[in-house]
Amino acid sequence: MIARRATICATIVATLAFAACVKSREREPVDFERMRVQQRYEPYGTSTVFANAQSMQQRPPGTLSRESARDTGVVGTGLSGGQQVVDVPVTISPSELVLGNRKFRIYCAVCHGDGGFGGSIVAENMGPPRPPSLRSAAMLLQPAGYIFVVMTHGKGRMPPYSAQLTPDERWAVVAYVRELQKSPPATAEERADSARAEEIQAIDSAAARAKQP
Repeated sequence: MIARRATICATIVATLAFAACVKSREREPVDFERMRVQQRYEPYGTSTVFANAQSMQQRPPGTLSRESARDTGVVGTGLSGGQQVVDVPVTISPSELVLGNRKFRIYCAVCHGDGGFGGSIVAENMGPPRPPSLRSAAMLLQPAGYIFVVMTHGKGRMPPYSAQLTPDERWAVVAYVRELQKSPPATAEERADSARAEEIQAIDSAAARAKQP
């Protein structure tokens, strides 16, 4: 009997403690900046860890570059003689286009839209300057190397994707974008992208006119 009462009391105490803990956690403010604002060393900053008091250190002997021979020359840079190449410099097979489609939808469609119109939900909520339409007249005039270079190094709000995509994968995306630019919206997602892009353009145009004196 005594053991049973002790067990009941222990259960009640554990339950109350858990409830208090949950209640305490509910009252804690949520800090969404905790990953960005934290103790860390900045590039070219000072350090108390290393003898030379610098946060950036020389490479250890024998360190190998992550770049390979494939990352140099026209294929790796998208440039020939310092100029952006006009056409895709690698052979693109049907399977490469499928790969480009898949990578586009992972890394590009989230901002540029499923159909490349620039009508993604992210773009809608971002505010100017928004991700551009890949189907605009200006983009149609750009060489293939331009798209590759932007994917490699980033531009504006767009980050570089050289760490996520190999040169061959980037060229596959460029080839897919070229095919996408020739085709009308083919899926419900692409049609929604097109319609949303028109709405965004109308909103931005109206806002621009309102700012004019």
